[in-house]
Amino acid sequence: MPGDTLIIGLSPDSLPLHQLHPAILPDEAGNNDIAGAVFLISFFAVVVGIPFLFHWLRIKYYQKQAFRAAETALENNYAQYDDWLTAYNGYYQTLPAHLRRRFLERTAWFIATKNFNCVNLAADERMPLLISAASVQISFGLDKYLLDFFDTVYIMRGHYNYGSFEKPFQGHVSSEGIYLSWDNFLKGYENYTDADNVGIHEMAHALAYVNFMAGANSAQDEAFKQRFYDFSAVARPVFNAMQTGATNLLNPYAASNYNEFWAVAVETFFEQPLHMKLQMPDLYTSLCMLLNQDPLTAEKLLTVI
Repeated sequence: MPGDTLIIGLSPDSLPLHQLHPAILPDEAGNNDIAGAVFLISFFAVVVGIPFLFHWLRIKYYQKQAFRAAETALENNYAQYDDWLTAYNGYYQTLPAHLRRRFLERTAWFIATKNFNCVNLAADERMPLLISAASVQISFGLDKYLLDFFDTVYIMRGHYNYGSFEKPFQGHVSSEGIYLSWDNFLKGYENYTDADNVGIHEMAHALAYVNFMAGANSAQDEAFKQRFYDFSAVARPVFNAMQTGATNLLNPYAASNYNEFWAVAVETFFEQPLHMKLQMPDLYTSLCMLLNQDPLTAEKLLTVI
């Protein structure tokens, strides 16, 4: 999407493989080294392990509190949430009743784990719900869907400037958070068939960022990461062809870099699924397997997790 310049240094399908070195058996003189190593391990287990344990318990405590707040909010606002998503979210409109409950639960939990910070813009009570739903629809078939690495979503009114970049942004993702322009977000869902949706686009970037750029973190979905390599086996040749001038269903912006290819492919997958299945069947199937869902089916989910 023009105006989006997320750059991930390593493309997810080209992560370096770590070389395994053969073990070196210690001789008798190495026994002291072993004893020293045991001491150091024990020392760091106490010095580092205990604070880490308290940090982990603290996170779990606040997460539990957030989930309780989410459940309360959902019960108090279920009808309103359902009405808003039915009106604004084309994906939600196609869900059967039993999956709407699952979708709303995940959306409420996502809201509870994020701060929604409006920048020079009056807050709109629809914002947390609709923005969170954009992320949930992508991760609806995944086990890890909260994007816990990010705790803040920044909301601007329209196009905005960022850093030293001259071209204005519609949205971007960085270590600081997820950034979205509200006017462009709403436009993305007003026309749910043009494969131009800044909400889906940026949440696709956020999902990739959490799993491949943020370092080891509890939000990573190992099953998703493994399946991404299978996706890239199909997607990378398509991307390479686009970089040499080939055209297809995808917006030409997908040729900018592999990260933009990923986000544009996800936009197209959700907004033009039938066209993608007919014109790019291998790419469509690989996205179905990666995200564990098929937008063209009534039940959506391939496997319920």
